[in-house]
Amino acid sequence: MALLMNYWVLDLLALLAILIAVFYLYMTRNFNYWTKRGVAQIPPIPFIGNFKEIMFQQKSGSLVFRDWYEKYVTQPYVGFYVLDRPYLMIRDPEIIKLILIKDADYFQNRHAQVNVKDALGTGNLFFIRNPAWKYLRAKLTPVYTGSKLRKMFELMLDVCKDLEIFLEGSHLD
Repeated sequence: MALLMNYWVLDLLALLAILIAVFYLYMTRNFNYWTKRGVAQIPPIPFIGNFKEIMFQQKSGSLVFRDWYEKYVTQPYVGFYVLDRPYLMIRDPEIIKLILIKDADYFQNRHAQVNVKDALGTGNLFFIRNPAWKYLRAKLTPVYTGSKLRKMFELMLDVCKDLEIFLEGSHLD
């Protein structure tokens, strides 16, 4: 017995069409997020956003981001989508400096997840979450002053020279 139409197959097809339309609307609901805010955006594809090449393994993530970076050279930042979530790629060094130094307190919790059993990953400043992030940042900030970085740079040059001599002597081909 059919509910809306004379045949139950047509009812199923109508229900399927409605479900597909609702799913489409749900997955594309955020695709004007950056446009509303006056930010240039990479045109998204329904359901997958801007990650088609990565999702289908046509290009690596780093190559896709490099292509976007080079394509939007005139923009200080550009919006993109991972599935239906909006993200922002910042190109302007001054804005990056503001985010990482002055406004760091507003950008403390990242979306990236790390395995809690991974000792190196859980202690990494890029993956750690608040309140541990604030504590670790307060401890590390004095270590990376300009003068200390210049001293570390000299040490790194010495280590690199030693490594270069070692590699040249080992005849690796």
